[in-house]
Amino acid sequence: MSGAVFLSYASQDAAVAKRICDALRACGIEVWFDQSELRGGDAWDAKIRRQIKDCELFVPIISANTQARPEGYFRLEWHLAEQRSHLIARGKPFIVPVTIDGTTDSEALVPDAFLTVQWMRLPAGEATAAFCDRVKSLLGGGPAAGEGRPKQPSNPKSGWGQPASPQKRIPPWLGAVMAGFAAAVALAIWQPWHERAGAPLAEAPTTGVPPATPTSDSRQLVAQARDLFGAPDASRDDYKLAEDLLVQAKAKDPNDAEVWAAIAQLDGMYAARGWDVSDARRDAQQTATRRALRFDPQSFEARFAQAVLLGNGGHEGEEKTKLLRQLRQERPHDRRVLRALATTLGRRGQLEEAIALDDESAALPGGDPLALYNKSLSLWFAGRTAAAEAAMRAAIAQRPFSGALLMIVWYQTVLHGDLAGARATLDQIPAESLREDRGAFFAYYVDYLRRDADAAIGRLWGVPRDWINDSWYSGPKSELVGRALHVAGRADAAVEQWREALKLVEARLAASPDNVRLHYNRMWLLASLGEREEAEREFSLLLQINGIDPARATMVPFWVTEACVVLGRKAEAIQWLTTGLQQKGHAVDFTSFTLRLDPEWDPLRSEPAFQKLITSAEAQENAEGTPSPPARL
Repeated sequence: MSGAVFLSYASQDAAVAKRICDALRACGIEVWFDQSELRGGDAWDAKIRRQIKDCELFVPIISANTQARPEGYFRLEWHLAEQRSHLIARGKPFIVPVTIDGTTDSEALVPDAFLTVQWMRLPAGEATAAFCDRVKSLLGGGPAAGEGRPKQPSNPKSGWGQPASPQKRIPPWLGAVMAGFAAAVALAIWQPWHERAGAPLAEAPTTGVPPATPTSDSRQLVAQARDLFGAPDASRDDYKLAEDLLVQAKAKDPNDAEVWAAIAQLDGMYAARGWDVSDARRDAQQTATRRALRFDPQSFEARFAQAVLLGNGGHEGEEKTKLLRQLRQERPHDRRVLRALATTLGRRGQLEEAIALDDESAALPGGDPLALYNKSLSLWFAGRTAAAEAAMRAAIAQRPFSGALLMIVWYQTVLHGDLAGARATLDQIPAESLREDRGAFFAYYVDYLRRDADAAIGRLWGVPRDWINDSWYSGPKSELVGRALHVAGRADAAVEQWREALKLVEARLAASPDNVRLHYNRMWLLASLGEREEAEREFSLLLQINGIDPARATMVPFWVTEACVVLGRKAEAIQWLTTGLQQKGHAVDFTSFTLRLDPEWDPLRSEPAFQKLITSAEAQENAEGTPSPPARL
């Protein structure tokens, strides 16, 4: 509906919004407004995003009702409109705020972009002829509200609001700089068999060290893009907008190494967060890195992009470490470099130096919550759970962001069995973050442990994809739905979901026949559907691919234990759980709380050896002082 006016309103203001809609339509103005359609669901969400992307004017209706609601779908609409405004030339009208009561711009809880334009006042939604004429003028290319015309009277009853306060007229991208000083919360590239073991944040760009003041149009666009994808809670929409900005920057100066370096770093972050792990994205990252280095081999950003690209094992690990140490010498206080070096060293087993680097970055003026986040996960992988949780809480003390809050949810759940506390923490996380893969899975897992199938499935409803791709869980969303239905005793519905999941897995296997994680998904689904013989063949294939001989091994990856459970190999599963309990210095695969609560272990609950295992795990945790949950956030 290109050329239309998009009305955004709180549900309590629907009647008022309808009056405004009717008045505009009576004047021949096309308006997107459908009061009767059910709000919510994937189709609605996709339609909303498309309309905001295509509309000519975005009209947010601001009132006491929006003030009283710090959360609501209309706030997502406002956020999307603000992000689109970054791509629109200055002076071109797009956002036209309308207030329907005494709410003023100085007190309103609105995005910064709403404060850079003049507001219109329509008491109780009574749209005047002047209002309709003004909208027509804006649709016809007239000057944006607040530009190219004199200030209007401040009397609210006159129908026009006061111009935005001068001190609030800051560029939206600069507001993003101030709002998001830290690096992007990018998850490390997925490691196939750590189904519930996270990875340190990827070596992503950040505004940790302020760049030189941009002097060209292309550099300004690069700076705006970095502000978008460099924020801790950057969303997929932020990434898309950043990508659009970098396309514009490349068009303005295709030979600028800084532009190509930013493109390469963004491509790397797409893969790191699991949002695009395609070969095409990886190839684009490599191409952009090469071009950045060709245009300026000495560019700091180009060489940092090269470090992001390099692998973490063998010779590449040494090369990456050497390059990051050189970059650190050049900019000893660059948080990105300190974190990237810490992550690389941690993966290579140099834990103490890695932790020292994270602490060094966190101690810089202004702090570095992402360094503390990385430190926490490094400690978690080393089995130092109490220190890991303390580091994550220290990160939140510096800046509460969704990634850190989600890890607190995990610690509350796994280390303490504090499901009530975990749910309370989830309530503090923006709904948008809970629609992403990790947020949705963690929220699902808490309710799954509570054996509340409807709540668990509801957590997955907002994910507009059929596949969850995260280091804690990677697989079809329908597999998780089936698990919840199975726990609820709805066997037929669970089977239906699992058969749909199997179709998705086999379709992906057809395109990637060597993907071992997909083979694991297929094995689990076949076993759950009762196709045990075929599931056993997949299990044998997986053992062969990974070079594992359970008869000779003293320890196996945790996925082998989980496979033994679903395949009905109870004695083997208990044996490997017992072995895992005795191991130190590695990521925590299970605790006494997950053994007690997780329905995954239900097939073992009647076994005396399993009950004894839970008691042993509990005694070990008591001895280490880990079970008592700390004060809630």
